[in-house]
Amino acid sequence: MIRFLLFLIGTGGAYALLRGWPEVLPPVVRACAAVLLLVAVIGLWARRKREVLAAAKGRRAAGWTDYVAIVMAVLAMESGFLWFLSAAPDRLHDVALDLNLWVREDDADGPEKGGGARQGNWLWDNEMRRPLPMRTNFKPGNRPEVFVRLRDPGDAAELLSRQVYVGAFALGRYENAAWLAFPGAPGGRLLSNEAGFVDLGERPGRAVVHEVFHSYHEGGQNALTALQGVVMVRVPELLRLDSGLHLLPPARGEGGYEYLAASKPMRLEDLPKVVEAVDVSEVPDTLLALPGQRSFAERVEGLANLVAGSGTLSQRLLNLQNHLRTTLKYSLETTNPRDLDPVENFLFHEQRGHCELFATAGALLARSLGVPARVAYGWAGGTYYESSNLFVFRAREAHAWTEVWLNGYGWVVMDPTPPVAIGGETAEVAAPGERPPGAEEFEEQAEQEYAVGSMEGPGKIGRVLTLAFGVPALLLWLWRGIQARRHPGAERAGGVALGRQPDYLKAWRRACAVRGVPIPLGMPLRRHLRGVAEGKVLGERLVAYHYRVRYQGGMADAEEEQRLLAEIRAWERSV
Repeated sequence: MIRFLLFLIGTGGAYALLRGWPEVLPPVVRACAAVLLLVAVIGLWARRKREVLAAAKGRRAAGWTDYVAIVMAVLAMESGFLWFLSAAPDRLHDVALDLNLWVREDDADGPEKGGGARQGNWLWDNEMRRPLPMRTNFKPGNRPEVFVRLRDPGDAAELLSRQVYVGAFALGRYENAAWLAFPGAPGGRLLSNEAGFVDLGERPGRAVVHEVFHSYHEGGQNALTALQGVVMVRVPELLRLDSGLHLLPPARGEGGYEYLAASKPMRLEDLPKVVEAVDVSEVPDTLLALPGQRSFAERVEGLANLVAGSGTLSQRLLNLQNHLRTTLKYSLETTNPRDLDPVENFLFHEQRGHCELFATAGALLARSLGVPARVAYGWAGGTYYESSNLFVFRAREAHAWTEVWLNGYGWVVMDPTPPVAIGGETAEVAAPGERPPGAEEFEEQAEQEYAVGSMEGPGKIGRVLTLAFGVPALLLWLWRGIQARRHPGAERAGGVALGRQPDYLKAWRRACAVRGVPIPLGMPLRRHLRGVAEGKVLGERLVAYHYRVRYQGGMADAEEEQRLLAEIRAWERSV
């Protein structure tokens, strides 16, 4: 009864520890204490005096080193499991992401058709319109808005060799000096697969896996944000409004969004010189439509044919891009004194404007060549902090650019804005050791998760405890193995027998091993006596008594057993 009560108390205490009590103790300490308590109560419950009729004994009797080694091995396995749980999920998700990128089918044969409308007040008005301003006088801020951390630091060198684009959304319908999402086209919810990723379509190239951090806009539209050319993202679901516009589910907590994405960035400059002509047979007219005013549309077509020149399709598009970059002026302030259409004023009159006007002009000129085009919004440039493997994009780096659809490649960046407007041809690199501004909490989290020398976090503690418990357990087992080799007879003295072995029989087996005539496993005692010269008389008396009591129903004689035990020990010491 007492043993049962102690068992209940012990298991209840282990349960309380695993449930988080007392809170003053670290989780690792509570977990280890729970395991020790369970081992203790199970061992106490097992130490009952009971007769086992047929139980196999070990090759040797267990010693204190065995029990210590078992306890330490259990603690090492528990700590290793903690280490695994702390380090494995992201790595396993990376594997799942790689498998998804490798096995899924290629669907880059044609541009997707958009999605339905939804009200919002951050990126567009309630009619899903983003109108071009008639006049501008922008004063961008310097507040950090988006953080991108690369999973593979080796990707940084490739990204820094060209301009970095982070896309939030793209709109493909242009009407009355405003960009809109496609109306009435199939959209709806996109659910994640078994690995937790939402598949957004394939495109050629190598994927850049990265983590994205940005704030949550209360009451506004929170668009999926990632490096340009996103093909997969780890979120529960997305709401598709257009092929380039996906809304995120509500953020959890107050920290905003944090998710893993895979992108295959692609610029017009990265493509081969020879690109196949665009097959527009299945391209929606919306992606090729020009402004409604016939005179303005004709002027746009004439300008496109003039500046594109001849050559391959990619070369003609590069000519368009270069014309806008070199003949028009970048400016955050425009006056539009004639109250013209903003793009008409930009191309043919004032000839200066901000990036959204450059991107819109580029899209309309590309459409004049029969190339599907849209305008993408996000950030470009950024600052790379090598110590954190992090790109930071500020409010002043918000940007719009043109994207063109090319067969076999998908949506490709054609940025007609002069590079000087976005800080140059490449991203800025921060000074060595400089920390990213506005990301103190993110930096602390990154250090806890990834800093090699840090003692913080369950992963590091689990790794240390695994070694602290595992190494001594291994050494104890090795030491016991060495002892068994040095005294093979003594180690096998336990033999294999039915039931509990009496003390006199244990003493006889040990004495035979010491005298150089160990009893082999499974050999009957009488057969073994044939090879015993000295002590044979004592052995015959012991065997006769043992067989009579164990197998013939005779009564045990405590005095006889004590005499046998004393004579056996004396025979063992007479070596």
